[in-house]
Amino acid sequence: VSRSIFKARMCESFGISVFDATARRSYLVADLEVLCRSDDEMYRGLDAYFWAFFVLWPVLVPLVLLGLLLWIRRDVRALRVTRLSRACRFLWRDYNARFHYWELADMYRKLFLASLVLFIQTDDGSSKLLRLIVASVVSALFLTALALVKPFKRFDDFYLACTANLLLTCCFVLGTVVQICESAAYEDMCDTLVGFPSARGASSFVIVLTVTTIAVSLVLVVLKSISAIRAPTIRLLSNRRPPVMDLSKKCHFHGFISHIWSTGQDQTHTIVRQMKLLLPEARIWLDVDCLKNLGALEESVADATTFLVFLSVGYFKSRNCRRELYAGLALDRPFIPIHEADVEKGGAALEVLKAECRAHCVDDAGLGTYPSYLGPAEMVFRIFEKEEPILWVRVNAFQLESLKSIALRMLRHSPYYMRSPNILTAGAMVPGEVPPYAFVGPVTILVCRDNDGAWSVAEEVQEAAKTGRALAPKVAKDGVVAIREADDALENLVDDSRHVLLLYMTDRLWYDQDGTVARLVQAAMDRKITIAMVHEQTPTLGGCPFSTFFQGQTPQVLLQPPYSLYNALAIPLYGSPEHRKVSLRHVLRRMGAAPCDAGLLWRKQKQLLHFMSVARLVRRRPLQQGESRDSQSRRSWNRYGQSDRDSGRQSERSDPDQSRLSWQSGYSWNKWNATWSRRSARSRESARSHESARSESARSESARSES
Repeated sequence: VSRSIFKARMCESFGISVFDATARRSYLVADLEVLCRSDDEMYRGLDAYFWAFFVLWPVLVPLVLLGLLLWIRRDVRALRVTRLSRACRFLWRDYNARFHYWELADMYRKLFLASLVLFIQTDDGSSKLLRLIVASVVSALFLTALALVKPFKRFDDFYLACTANLLLTCCFVLGTVVQICESAAYEDMCDTLVGFPSARGASSFVIVLTVTTIAVSLVLVVLKSISAIRAPTIRLLSNRRPPVMDLSKKCHFHGFISHIWSTGQDQTHTIVRQMKLLLPEARIWLDVDCLKNLGALEESVADATTFLVFLSVGYFKSRNCRRELYAGLALDRPFIPIHEADVEKGGAALEVLKAECRAHCVDDAGLGTYPSYLGPAEMVFRIFEKEEPILWVRVNAFQLESLKSIALRMLRHSPYYMRSPNILTAGAMVPGEVPPYAFVGPVTILVCRDNDGAWSVAEEVQEAAKTGRALAPKVAKDGVVAIREADDALENLVDDSRHVLLLYMTDRLWYDQDGTVARLVQAAMDRKITIAMVHEQTPTLGGCPFSTFFQGQTPQVLLQPPYSLYNALAIPLYGSPEHRKVSLRHVLRRMGAAPCDAGLLWRKQKQLLHFMSVARLVRRRPLQQGESRDSQSRRSWNRYGQSDRDSGRQSERSDPDQSRLSWQSGYSWNKWNATWSRRSARSRESARSHESARSESARSESARSES
């Protein structure tokens, strides 16, 4: 719009004499019949329209936007959401709160370079260098300010803005070179000042340099964009975008985290640090960063939208911690309990923490903070019963799930998502988290009947594999999972799917009467069957420290070579739904499953490993009387395809989808059988020809010896 307005002032000078190079006359670019002189009637008639539109758009509109930003600056800096600030989000949402005015600064820069620069030497400025020099200086100064201030929230926006301003500055500088070389004021001026013998050489240099700069800049922008996309930040599954981190009018923090220093200081510091990485705009009150006066704890709780409680041993014994709790109850802040369950790190079971709460949260009137305090029952309800405490796990992918749960609960109580709660229903994701897994071929999970709880865990693994197969039906169309008792399966392998032994590790794992579990584990390792060890973490279900299995429980034969059972890492199995999902995915990966979003090469590698595992089991199976190894393998493949088709016919009425998958699975194995048979026939024929050639050579050698 500004460019169109300034067309009424955009003139270009032309030479009017072949004898005098300095004789020039300027004409309006929009209409070359209009002479850019004050005594020209048509040019003078455009002045009224130009100044009217100039005051209306390039002057008044930026001033109105400046007034709006000044009006909402306090709300924007405090991340508070009001109707006016929400309506003006297009002005400040891409910038840090401290530099919410940067959009206006960038608007003035564009306005100056595109329009106001035309006021410099209006008659013959297009043929001189002053405009280019001023534009180059302004672009260079703005680029320097941009690099020092870094106003953008996202790094990819920052790099893109820097690249664009750098290219613009280069264009102005190179334009100065072209202008010098095209000037005929002095002889050989281009060669003397720039170094090019002609203007054509200078123009070619400018074009090549500009194209190279643009190409390099685009590569850098693409690389930075890819790294920004892969950055471990939380994104909502509903829109694949980072969440909106707004605040209410009365708060300056998204959360206040309460903890006791003796058993929770290190964990809470880790939580705050990791949350700032996942949610760069999150503001969490932490005592070492924000506490200035111990007597102002209640005011600090009031300055946060949510109240995070880190539950560890001794928390309820602390008077200051109870002050924070009573302040949270009095202000009716949403409680987000975080449970430390690791005893070695200062944690305890929830029942122990509840007992500690009942014993110590008995202060009258909440230490003067909460006069209507109803006693320990109210505190237990708000912390332990209103919402399930979030289990804090510090191990890689499991820690990520704890942080995601904390972030989602904080977002649920923010003003923006309280108005639109459906956005958070689908959950959140972080690039690089553990994806769903599925098998590329049929798998049989072996379970020992004396391993208590193993069958139910195997059913959960089977269900997780079905979920992954539903997400990637083409990749995992043959990934049918069956569960069998290991006692019968190891004695008589009637099917030829890949076998995996599931070992559910609890405090009673090796205490069966007949030692059946140890015997089956040893037999499975003798047959090179993969063993997936799943370590229960919930104490009420038999969870125990892993060191317990080295304290005389595990048979020595399994601890020593060639078995060395614990050389492979056991997969922790947690009880909370978000962590259990990750545990089951790790179990599937240990069993040989492939990610549902895996590429072609990864899937082919998993298929090859699957076939090798099946072939290894077939080679170790005892031969029947009068049977060769080739005929045994062919019989195994055929039996698998036939049994799979029979099972498909039996389940056709009950589950058509399962029948279709079973038929496809049998078909794929029969196709593999046909290929294998052809190769075996060619190899046997080749072997017979080599044998006959060797016998013929031996006969000819003996004939020569006799002669």
